Amino acid sequence: MQTSICTTNYNCAHALERHLQSVFSQLSGLEFEYIVVDNHSRDGSWEILRKWASRQPAMRVLSRRSTMGEGRQIAFSHSTGGHVMVLDTDVVYGPLFRRFVDAYFARDPNLSVQAIFCGMFPRDQWIRAGGRRSLNTNEDVDLWIRIARQGTMRWYPVFVGENLKEASASGMADYMSKRYSRGERTIRLLRREWDLFKTRDLGRVDLGSLINGNILDLDLGVSPGSWPQQRSTETRIEHFLGLARELKLSIFAQ
Repeated sequence: MQTSICTTNYNCAHALERHLQSVFSQLSGLEFEYIVVDNHSRDGSWEILRKWASRQPAMRVLSRRSTMGEGRQIAFSHSTGGHVMVLDTDVVYGPLFRRFVDAYFARDPNLSVQAIFCGMFPRDQWIRAGGRRSLNTNEDVDLWIRIARQGTMRWYPVFVGENLKEASASGMADYMSKRYSRGERTIRLLRREWDLFKTRDLGRVDLGSLINGNILDLDLGVSPGSWPQQRSTETRIEHFLGLARELKLSIFAQ
């Protein structure tokens, strides 16, 4: 098996059909398997995933209570591919996605390369780095840094798909997504803070400089831009004041 797509899903029924259609159509002709761990969705996602798996022999669906990082690692443990591809189930992938994958295998299959909304990782590098840890926040950056220490991490700051998540819930504001109930929003916010504490050593890494110094241009006719980041330089007091505002918002938002 050449490539194992390892992903997770939680309440993304609004995007799943378009996501799956885009992935299977764009990767037509390639040897790949699609493994998704559903985190006990309650919006019909499981039924959509099971329907697709019944029609796609290369697709496997699992149901586990898990964080994003843990879910991806569970998917990885059931995979067989020489390369791991990380995708998001609320993203619809277009032609540039396929061109990125083709260029990666033609030019740099021995590197780990992260485009925006798609990561490609040689299996041995994923294993040596320890894989994904149980995180919702920083689960991607956490692995990038460990692979970067091997000297094989590169970035391609180009969007290869369209994220269907609400703009108001992007990045660190994911807890405000309408996918979550009011109670879940508060729990997700507190979990974000716990993950930030667990990965606090990443705050010492100048991620922008690391990425800018390791950009890979695959000559796809799209110039790499800057990597979208929401890393803050606020003081501890500013952070806790902001958290208090966010807690209030998560509790009272409709």
